[in-house]
Formats: sequence, structure tokens, C-alpha cells
Amino acid sequence: MKLRFLPFLAAVLAVFLVSGQALAEKRVALVVGNGNYPQAGVLANPPNDARLMADTLRRIGFDVVERIDADQRAMKKAIKIFGDKLAEAGRDAVGLFFYAGHGVQVGGVNYLIPINVSIDDESDVDIEAVSAYAVQGKMAYAGNRLNIIVMDACRNNPF
Repeated sequence: MKLRFLPFLAAVLAVFLVSGQALAEKRVALVVGNGNYPQAGVLANPPNDARLMADTLRRIGFDVVERIDADQRAMKKAIKIFGDKLAEAGRDAVGLFFYAGHGVQVGGVNYLIPINVSIDDESDVDIEAVSAYAVQGKMAYAGNRLNIIVMDACRNNPF
């Protein structure tokens, strides 16, 4: 995970989101940065990247739900809060999800790995991790016109 892509992404988002019509729309973001994995090792960059992204998004007018080193329950609650805020923001809202941390794909499904998981093999992933579809589903349910998903995940499957 490289920190140098964040300024570029922030600049692109800033240009896009401060255009004429974007000034009137509501913007909601969920930013998760997981790095403290006792079972899989510590990742130094994800929490830092997430904090920088959350600060940048706030500066350009996003209502940000931010979680650093979140376990499964905290991640799922944050996804619910994000989905509720996005739905409340209305059809013209913009939703953005940023995730930095471990991620794996099992059986064609992408999973975000919370901290403090107990994964011994791939059969545990569905029980312990959070499906990326959970976020996509909340965004789809909100029915807003634009959603952006940025996943900066280490996908080396440490499990």
C-alpha cells in the first residue's frame, strides 16, 4: 500500500466534487483502516492512509464515518451507520467507501478482514470477515445516484 496515491485520489475527488452540481449534493463516506492484526501481523500503512483519507474527505464536505482497527462488530455497525446516512441524504447524494487493510477472495467473494479474527483456513473467512457485498448492498439500497468504492487491500491471504 503506497501513500503516494492518496494525494492524487484526493485531487481527483476534489475537482470532481466541487464542480457546480456537486456543491448542492450531500456526501457521505465510510473510511476503514485496519492494521493491527494479531494473527496476521501488523500493517503500518492502513490506519495512516485511512486517517489521511478521512481528513481529506471532511475538508471537501463529506460526512465521514471513520473506523481505525475495527473488529467485525465495529465494521458491521459502521456499515449500517453509513448506509443509514446515505439513504437519509437522498437520491442526489454521493457515497464513498474507502478500505485499507487485509482482504481476501474466497469462492469469488471479496472479504474485508477485521482485526482480532480467528481464521485458521478459508472456511473460517465467511464467519469471521465482512463481505464487500455488505457495503455494496447498503449503497444500492440507499438508491443514490453515485457511489465510489476504493479498496486498498493486501490480498496475499495470510490465512
